[in-house]
Amino acid sequence: PRLLFRPNFTQYSGYLTSSSGSGDSRRLFYWLVESSHVDAATAPLVLWMNGGPGCSSVGGLLMTNGPFLANDRAELERNDFAWNRLANVLYIDSPSGVGLSEPGPTDLTELNDNATTRLNLGALLHFYSLFPEYRGRAFYIAGESYAGIYIPLLASAIIDGGHRPGLINLKGIAVGNGLHMPYNESVFESHRRALTDAMGISYSRYQSFYHLFKFVCMLPNKQRTMPQYTCILLKDSRRVNPYNIAQRCYSDGQLNNYPCLNATGLTSFLNDADARVALGVNENFAVNFTICNDTLFSECIQSVRDVLGEFQSLADHNMPVLLYTGVLDYMLPVGLTLQLLGRLPPDPVSRQDAWFWCLRKHRLQIGGIQRSYLGGRIRYRTVTSAGHSVATERPEIGLQLLQELLAAGLGHSTTESCVAAAAAVDWDSNSGWLICWVTFHYCSAACQF
Repeated sequence: PRLLFRPNFTQYSGYLTSSSGSGDSRRLFYWLVESSHVDAATAPLVLWMNGGPGCSSVGGLLMTNGPFLANDRAELERNDFAWNRLANVLYIDSPSGVGLSEPGPTDLTELNDNATTRLNLGALLHFYSLFPEYRGRAFYIAGESYAGIYIPLLASAIIDGGHRPGLINLKGIAVGNGLHMPYNESVFESHRRALTDAMGISYSRYQSFYHLFKFVCMLPNKQRTMPQYTCILLKDSRRVNPYNIAQRCYSDGQLNNYPCLNATGLTSFLNDADARVALGVNENFAVNFTICNDTLFSECIQSVRDVLGEFQSLADHNMPVLLYTGVLDYMLPVGLTLQLLGRLPPDPVSRQDAWFWCLRKHRLQIGGIQRSYLGGRIRYRTVTSAGHSVATERPEIGLQLLQELLAAGLGHSTTESCVAAAAAVDWDSNSGWLICWVTFHYCSAACQF
């Protein structure tokens, strides 16, 4: 219902059964959209994970990289840069109680990253039992924000559990603007100073805005999860958006304690009775959909772990890892990922080069910087023109990021990934962009289409 176009791909939705390890089964909602532009019978499978913790991946489908984008009238418009142009994409609301997944445990001790990892792995195994045609096919995991914790833990569990390659043929992972380690106050202090200077306001006035963003500072148990100046985010007459400091924030209130996040359209759609019937939502599931679960956020954010060891282990297994950061994000700024990677020795031949993206007519534009670690198995990119969600704000770049991940998993070159991404773009639509995630000497060859 409410579709503004006729899809040319197959899709499935329903529930996957899993357990967090306590013995009780959980039912997680999933939505699988098969590929629209390559053969779905042979295309790789990509699992997309949103973060939070406690935010809906199905919400990510409808506002980030799915084939449908929910508008303010709760109608579904076509996404010209949908990731299912290049792959079959699976979205799972996890853990229990998130999005359309059925309510989770009342015991809050189960709300931790290890339990969520077991839950995600169990759901994935159930998926392969329901869709045996995907067994052994190339599989990738991608996501953003707190998925920077979920993804390396799930990837490690797949490898350590011996589930690949015959069943779960994991080929690579990617994380955008991820949280990978506990917050470091020095990172946010440097951002605070830069922002207050840029905005030209006094520190005393800066402090006066504390109450507007205390959601990430003072949780129900009164313990702070971030330093105070992380939370005193700027909101003067120009309404700075902490997820993209180059944009204004037009939301007066907070949606589930996430400021400036407009999810009205997708929330209305996923609470629509006809839409729920079409998606196979449990008719006894009376809880309204919300983009993020406050209880899960409050409980899980207090015990952020360091996953550098998991990244190193994945690299030791020759698993490509792509990390990227939109530099306009204040919530999880560039400094956090750079601080994590600063504990690794950069590749001897790796320089902090610029990468370029190009328009259709071969004009080049600097997209950010790039660097590699551990023999190129870990790659890092910055995106100068994006904030917290690169795939939402710069969908053309997000599509090329996906292609780079797919190419790395198959051992293909960056030039080949540019060609494949170009083939997936409908040049008669509004998507008149072609991006090349390449250094300058690659770009001149890769962009000659």
